[in-house]
Amino acid sequence: MRPATLLATLLVITACAAPPPEPPPGTARPSGAWFGQPEPGLAPAVFAPGVVSTGRFERDLAWTPDGRQAFWTVYAPAERHGMIVTSRQLDDGSWSAPEIPPMFVGHNSLEPFVTPDGAWLYFASTRPLPGESDPGDWNLWRAPRDGEAWGEPEPLPPPISGDGDEYYPSLTRDGRLVFTAEREGSLGGEDLWSSHETAGGWSEPENLGAAVNSAGPEFNSLIHPGGDWILFGSARAGDSGGGDLYVSFVTPDGWSPAQALAAPLNSAALDFCPALSPDGELLFFSSRRSLGDPAAATSYDELAALLDGPGNGQSDLFWVRAEVLEPYRP
Repeated sequence: MRPATLLATLLVITACAAPPPEPPPGTARPSGAWFGQPEPGLAPAVFAPGVVSTGRFERDLAWTPDGRQAFWTVYAPAERHGMIVTSRQLDDGSWSAPEIPPMFVGHNSLEPFVTPDGAWLYFASTRPLPGESDPGDWNLWRAPRDGEAWGEPEPLPPPISGDGDEYYPSLTRDGRLVFTAEREGSLGGEDLWSSHETAGGWSEPENLGAAVNSAGPEFNSLIHPGGDWILFGSARAGDSGGGDLYVSFVTPDGWSPAQALAAPLNSAALDFCPALSPDGELLFFSSRRSLGDPAAATSYDELAALLDGPGNGQSDLFWVRAEVLEPYRP
């Protein structure tokens, strides 16, 4: 963990959309892969402090397959409204300033996911369903790739959409969808479910079973592109506090019993919303952990740096080498 004295000096580098707005005169754009950030090691580090992780409530990172466009969610205080923002790497290697894509303006949306082939952008939203004018519950939506942009979003139909909420879409290369929902057949509150798109529509969702789901809630799952493992959040007996990240691997007998990741991957705060880099080498996740103690501040400037920047406990994006999951493999 970074000590509080470093928080005021964290550099922030961000992701952006197309067409990219020009920065103010004299403002330098971040440049290079991953917003110019040096890649992390085996201990989690704040991702792109100051631009992606800014001290606001940031979560849900997603990348296009070429790694040159990023999407993430910025939540209003008290989780009043979620907004998906984006940034794009330009031809000169720099990144545009973050902006809200038009399809998300005015709509409560979060949890972007780009399919491994780059053909679809999935997300969760309460936007009105076709033919309706009022927002609904949380449903899964997807927008098709349309050249350099994205087309009109469409809701996933029943049996994916149900009477309750559906969250956090994640898909394998062969089109297996995993998502969060509380519905008949749940083992306890929200569970993780799986479905495939077929010529006749989506298959009836199947509960991932007791090796993954528990009597507590499971949420925000990332399925490996090859279906090798699933990483997800859960608040269950024995967790570190607030909700932890768990991993389960595919075995000849099905899913292995889920294991909680050890500290410092999990913390005493909520750790959630995993994502993977397109090359599978880097693991991203969201965390509400605090990296400094406001009670230790001895000046207003020091207090402001602790409360206004990354690590203030709102929610930041972290990254680490994906190989940290290998010791958990059965």
